[in-house]
Amino acid sequence: MGPGHTLAAPVEVAGPGLHSGAFATAVLRPAAFGTGIRFVRDGVEIPADLEHAFAEPGATGLREGGAEVRVVEHLLATLDALGVSDVWVEVDTSELPAGDGSALPWVAAVDRAGRVRGPERSPPPPVSPGTVVAFGGVARVWPGNEVSVEVAFADGPSGRLRVRRTEAQFRAEVAWARTFVLARDVDALRAAGRGRGATADNTVVWPTSPMRSPDECVRHKLLDAWGDLALRGPGPAAFAVERGSHRLHLAALNATRAPQARSLETP
Repeated sequence: MGPGHTLAAPVEVAGPGLHSGAFATAVLRPAAFGTGIRFVRDGVEIPADLEHAFAEPGATGLREGGAEVRVVEHLLATLDALGVSDVWVEVDTSELPAGDGSALPWVAAVDRAGRVRGPERSPPPPVSPGTVVAFGGVARVWPGNEVSVEVAFADGPSGRLRVRRTEAQFRAEVAWARTFVLARDVDALRAAGRGRGATADNTVVWPTSPMRSPDECVRHKLLDAWGDLALRGPGPAAFAVERGSHRLHLAALNATRAPQARSLETP
């Protein structure tokens, strides 16, 4: 497992939310070792774990009582990859700032704050391997330390990518990949009330937008999977997703929390 880390100083990230368009401020603060990752909204503490997670189209959220915070996956992926195990995240709206649509603003925030090394952590329980077939995709969890995705949109982006769960790999291969939308879906998403804060600066419109790499959309899907995997808590685990979604990710991760290997199929 190795040591955990917290931040050396508070750091703020602010800007409009991707879906709500509302201006949001998130302040990341140092936490005592053993605290874990906890969000604070309207005075309510929300642990970043599977018990408090929910999925909705295009985002993962966390809920405790009536307090919610959405689009947490990019921040959680960053904290996992950079080894930040204990931190308070104070938010003033129901959605985290979108930044440029990637994890880079969160990486930059952690770098500005600095990290403090903590004590060695006890090994977590072993991963229970399992496979879930649901929501039009397949997801597998097993002992290991990698994330892989296979993306296959009809008349859209496609490809495969596998990345080791290390800080170096995250920074080089994943963190900079921005969220995306298919051009044919833009009007429907707007009508559904999503993407109110989406701009050319934070969202790739496929296939018309300039991209940071030809497979940027595939890399962003891996970023989302990594962030949802982080909800399991610290410790090594491998996650492979085909035709993924946040609903599929959470279904697979919840299914494999049981002490025995499991397989689940859902229409």
